[in-house]
Amino acid sequence: MGAALCAVSASIDVVVDLVPTIIDGGEQRKRELDKLTRQAYEQCEQNGARLDSIQISELEQMPLAYHTDGHKHRVQLTAIGQLNFQKFKHNEQQIKSKKKLSRIPIEKQPPANIKPPIQLNLKKKQPAFDDKGFWCIDAIDIEYIAYGTGILGCGGGGESYHCKLWCLEVLRRDKHSMRVAPPSYFASSSDLVIGIGFMGAPTVSHELLSNDHECLQAVNKIEEYLGKKINGIFSVEIGGSNGLMGLLVAASKQVPCIDCDEMGRAFPCLNQFLNFIHDQPLTPVCLCDIRGETVLITDETDLTSAKLEDICRKECTERGLVVGVCLPPLNNEQLQKYTIHHSLSRAWFLGEAKFNNPSNAIEAVARVGHGRVVVSDGKIISVERNTAGGFVRGHVTIETDGKLLIIDFQNENLIARYKDGEIIARVPDLITLVEQDSAEPLATEIIKYGLRVSVLVLPAPAPLTTSQALKYVGLKAFDYDIPDQESDSFQKIPMKSVWDVFLY
Repeated sequence: MGAALCAVSASIDVVVDLVPTIIDGGEQRKRELDKLTRQAYEQCEQNGARLDSIQISELEQMPLAYHTDGHKHRVQLTAIGQLNFQKFKHNEQQIKSKKKLSRIPIEKQPPANIKPPIQLNLKKKQPAFDDKGFWCIDAIDIEYIAYGTGILGCGGGGESYHCKLWCLEVLRRDKHSMRVAPPSYFASSSDLVIGIGFMGAPTVSHELLSNDHECLQAVNKIEEYLGKKINGIFSVEIGGSNGLMGLLVAASKQVPCIDCDEMGRAFPCLNQFLNFIHDQPLTPVCLCDIRGETVLITDETDLTSAKLEDICRKECTERGLVVGVCLPPLNNEQLQKYTIHHSLSRAWFLGEAKFNNPSNAIEAVARVGHGRVVVSDGKIISVERNTAGGFVRGHVTIETDGKLLIIDFQNENLIARYKDGEIIARVPDLITLVEQDSAEPLATEIIKYGLRVSVLVLPAPAPLTTSQALKYVGLKAFDYDIPDQESDSFQKIPMKSVWDVFLY
């Protein structure tokens, strides 16, 4: 019955060269995609569809990073149309004989060894704290945080899904293993803390999965080099999958995870972390790939944050575009001055807003994030991606209210502007696409033709809006010839923590 109700379809799955739009204005790309579209239409008509009813339902353009020849993309295209009944003659002679089917007894009771699925009530959750004031993370907290890190990823940082599963597995083995401390916990301490995360191109994660030990091994290497123990760990960027890595590694090291990061979102480059923006020590830095091979950078002679980014990006590219990174340790003064405080709490509150407001989740998330919904009913009509230099670059075109909104990205979304040139959002503010029905955040590697989306813009943390920071995280840092704008919108909005709301 389902097959009878379905439309007639035709699919094409090929590897072709698609030259970036910036090279020739998109002419070669348009010619190639138009040719494939015509082929899909012809094939769909041959399969029995009416030509006047055929339309493109899916169009995927996935850059193949491992191809060194040209600009190879895997293009998957599907055309659908209504069945053309004129092509088929009615068969007046119908088969009247029917085969009798033997009756198969149906077991009414499920097998005893099947366990019922675990149902989590994701509404009205409150954080739990131990006698030391540590925030004790449970499975519902992970669901909240994973959603929030997806919003704060601004399309980058990698999907949170796999890291969420790792966290849930750790909690299944030991439900008390994840503890979070506020940055103030280390204010009068002589302990060293350290930030960790992944580096690379998000699209590669679809084919090259992490072994989940890269960041842990990088921390171990730094401890071995320093001859000192690290007493606290945090995620260097709260956006995407990296936002959960601090919890995982801290649980493995049996130290508290710290409620902070060095970006308040996700950015593509190492030199965009706050401690590097403010000329803090650049070494030691350790990279670790999925095979467990490490690269330790210790020499600061003539080293700048830009050179460090180039060195690490080259190593990352040669090792498959996915490596775990451990940044230089911070003392308590550096932790207080050069990190974004309570970013893990911010992710939690975004998740709380989503799961407690199922009927208007998008507006609730924007409200809690002190942001706005700039597009509430859009349709993605084009996506262009290219993997080069260790990054995924491209743009997505969204049709909304008869206008075209174009969002450029380099791993993360950078600028949103209408085709007439009007800019509605730009870095360092956070630009995030969410699926319209589910309010789920959409990473740049999974957005595709036909998706119905809304676009959220959340204000950047205050430390990213200073003139010094804008040199690294503003539009000019991404080679746009557009003046940066300093903003004080976030400075008027204190970032609350779970301790402020539920404990103190």
